[in-house]
Amino acid sequence: MAKQNEALFEESSQGAVSAVTAIAFTLSMVLVFGGMIVSSYAFGAGDADIPLFAGGLIATFIGLILPFTWLPAIGK
Repeated sequence: MAKQNEALFEESSQGAVSAVTAIAFTLSMVLVFGGMIVSSYAFGAGDADIPLFAGGLIATFIGLILPFTWLPAIGK
């Protein structure tokens, strides 16, 4: 039975996660969730509603684009 499970847990040929990948992933998570929070605060902000919503939308957009464009471009 143990021989069947060995193929399931083969060691990755790509190695460990690099520091750049971990930092970029953390930054993108902060931007996505922070942007959503800032956008939600815009609905009760009074006169600052449009700039807050736009800033939150831009932060969310950058956070979602970062891991799919920048990381593959640098080869991480």
